[in-house]
Amino acid sequence: MAASIEDVAKKANVSISTVSRVLNRRNLVNVETRKRVEAAIAELGYRPNVFARGLMLRKSNVLGLVLPDLHGEFYSEIIRGANQKTRELGYHLLVSSVTADDDGQDVLAAVGTQGLVDGMIVMVTEMSSMIRKSLQNASIPLVVLDGDIQGAKHDTVAIDHHNGAETLVRRLVSSYPGKRIVFLGGHETNLDTIDRLNAYRKVLAEVGVRPAAEDVVHLDYRYSTAFEYATERVSEWAAAGATVFAANDEMAAGVVDAAIAATLSIPEDLRVVGFDDTRISQLTRPRLTTVHVPMAEMGAKAIELLCERLNEPERPSSRVILPTRVVVRESCGTLSGS
Repeated sequence: MAASIEDVAKKANVSISTVSRVLNRRNLVNVETRKRVEAAIAELGYRPNVFARGLMLRKSNVLGLVLPDLHGEFYSEIIRGANQKTRELGYHLLVSSVTADDDGQDVLAAVGTQGLVDGMIVMVTEMSSMIRKSLQNASIPLVVLDGDIQGAKHDTVAIDHHNGAETLVRRLVSSYPGKRIVFLGGHETNLDTIDRLNAYRKVLAEVGVRPAAEDVVHLDYRYSTAFEYATERVSEWAAAGATVFAANDEMAAGVVDAAIAATLSIPEDLRVVGFDDTRISQLTRPRLTTVHVPMAEMGAKAIELLCERLNEPERPSSRVILPTRVVVRESCGTLSGS
């Protein structure tokens, strides 16, 4: 049978309230007594019920993380970074998702207003205006990933998608002047897609190119969708000597495999680049040139800001922008610049 707080108190010859004060790290217990209680806890292997403790303290010791999707390595890396930092700081992590087609009211109500979590991290890249509006009235500390919620007090952790995409496209234009560049993005309302597409358009405009309508394609960031779409287009792209700029590595991998299935060579017949630098970028053959996005760092930094907010509720809002960098591999040949 697991040891109880009563067992610890009896072993250390102190009251239950003294054990509680030691567990809650209050400075009301002298050093000798604290050591005796800690020794009893260690010897008995006592583990406090964090949820019961939270009820007494009006804290849950749980932090919430709400993402647009739980599919794919981009989100799993954010979760990994957040979970590791959460454990380091003595909290637990509750993860859920709210998609663009989901009003999310049940999730947000349960997570944000019913005492389940002490604070919440949300990624708003594909959340509806209804969800954003409900978050304006959040009664708990809030950290927003890759976006903003007008009218709400929150901290922000964002990725510099625009600069990463701009640098990559500029190097493509410099390396292959006059060659067509096709953009494959996510949903038109996805904030990351908007950032990356704007950078693509900006660089092409600088060299006097306005991309044709068929060269800007909105899919859903998934390998299977990109593979199916590219199967119908790779021969045309290859005939034009084009480069495909996929706004994430999963779609880029789908294009690579569609090209190989059509007996085309990468990068000799068709060049392909991705974005995010997820594990799949090194599993394709050839490996993908891509833009590294510090996803795990993003999750960890968001947890740090949330815990800082819990400790300092009145401090000014923080906005952290994490840099990106181009990673050159084999899928687009040699790139000029650095």
